[in-house]
Amino acid sequence: MQKIRLINAGLCIAMMLFISSASFAGGETIKSPILDRVKVLHKIPENLSSLSLEQLHSERETRQRDLTVIRQASDEPEVAKQQLLKTIMAHDDMRLKIVDVIPVMIEDYEIEGKFRDSLLGYSNTFDVDIRNAREDVHTIEDYKSYDFRFSAVYMSMMFKFNENPEFHKKLVADLQDPDTPIGMYRKELDESYAKVEHDKYLIQNIYSVNELEQAITAIDEEISKRKQAEL
Repeated sequence: MQKIRLINAGLCIAMMLFISSASFAGGETIKSPILDRVKVLHKIPENLSSLSLEQLHSERETRQRDLTVIRQASDEPEVAKQQLLKTIMAHDDMRLKIVDVIPVMIEDYEIEGKFRDSLLGYSNTFDVDIRNAREDVHTIEDYKSYDFRFSAVYMSMMFKFNENPEFHKKLVADLQDPDTPIGMYRKELDESYAKVEHDKYLIQNIYSVNELEQAITAIDEEISKRKQAEL
């Protein structure tokens, strides 16, 4: 049972390089690991109705000051998105090296028959279909659907390994060993993804501006209601 857990854990590690559960904007869009929200920093106060008018003005002043500082220190939203996209596409260059890794794994593992044909089919899909789809990626928004497609193909390949326990066991072991082709591939993926994580701050400020604007609007509406009530 412990061995099964370890094998499944290894598979999850490989898949998590490509897949996550958070989204870039809202639930209506395709979700993407690379475009996850960083975190919400500026929430609308939950207790607006219980704050005094003086406290409301103080909350507004604080958020307006933060908004001004962020705007002065930030690139324009489209500039920031393009800078992040550049880092993301460099990571994608690394992901597509799976095309070179698959044939080596087939040879090293001495894979034959239908499983060999399936893996070569995945290699061809990455090399042709996925590369062609990549040519349509020009913005962060374009990348979401491309990333979803890439991840779906990769997941399918991992599950195909899962159907072949002997080779799956070798795969899980090699993923932990940087001296193997797939282990080196995973190590390089980890390193390039770390750069993406670092550069996510480029879009954090975009979110922060939106959050602060929404908070200020909510506070203004509460202040306006108080003034109307006094009339």
